[in-house]
Amino acid sequence: MRIFFKRLTNIFVISIALLFISSCQNNDKIILSDPLFFTDSISDAGIDSIGFLMRKHVIVVTVKDKNEIHLYGAMDGKFKKSISREGAFPNGVTVINDQFVLVTERDNKHVAVFNTSMEFLGSFGINELRSPYGISYYKVDDGKYKVFVTDSYEYNNPKQDRILSWDFSINDDTFAVSSASIFGSPTLYQVESIHVDKHFKTMLVAEEMEEHHKIMALDLETGQTKVEDLGDFNRGNDPEGIALVINKDNTGYWICTEQSKTDNRFHLYNRQTLERISTMYLEDVSYTDGITTAYMHGNWYLYAVDNDKRVVAFQLPEIN
Repeated sequence: MRIFFKRLTNIFVISIALLFISSCQNNDKIILSDPLFFTDSISDAGIDSIGFLMRKHVIVVTVKDKNEIHLYGAMDGKFKKSISREGAFPNGVTVINDQFVLVTERDNKHVAVFNTSMEFLGSFGINELRSPYGISYYKVDDGKYKVFVTDSYEYNNPKQDRILSWDFSINDDTFAVSSASIFGSPTLYQVESIHVDKHFKTMLVAEEMEEHHKIMALDLETGQTKVEDLGDFNRGNDPEGIALVINKDNTGYWICTEQSKTDNRFHLYNRQTLERISTMYLEDVSYTDGITTAYMHGNWYLYAVDNDKRVVAFQLPEIN
């Protein structure tokens, strides 16, 4: 009888240990499997980046291989309209003040500016940009913003002028832009995605050259390197979209995409410390390029490109 209870106790202890290990593994991996929607697939689209118009509850999507910009409902994924940009190769997109949509156009070598009806208002950077890709910004003061663009010219060659910045000012329905300045001097080879967190004075930028794959963190005020490499990226998979979740108490987390056909991952990092939190997977989603986040109806949502041909949306879980 004693032997039986001893064995039973050992089995119980082992079971608890296995349960604990399993629990830790589950906490280390987040799988989202209940999408809000998938947009209709578009063949040979080259869907790249996603922006968000809050008041209209619309996502703005660059479709670079078709030289188009598409608008979809942010809650249902229904197609709204398409804007043709002949020969432009539109890449990155961001929305300032829920009023101006800024799109980097690689082949036009500028940033195109639209209103929320997607009427073209003008451009900037034509004399300064050579191969623009990613774009981000932060608010300096009322009507005043700082815009950043990654310039991936002569990619795979080390350069220290990959990030350019402009002062972008708003007066009613018009905008004005300063001349460009070089932001910091990090050595980068092939750059695309960039995102800014004003509160913690942090900029994340993706280095896509295979031998140097990484997400780098820069100080938003000085341009100096805060973290050379956030880690967790395989050298064979591209670092791609970057997005941010911001809570009311200024906690939150970064989402950084590791693009892959077979192991498509989203690494989560603490907003303040930049320490790794977890890795997230989106079910039936692969080869993700651009991503964005949006806060609506009391929830955070993630919008991600799926395999260059459609956009998927998931409600994000609360993550402490």
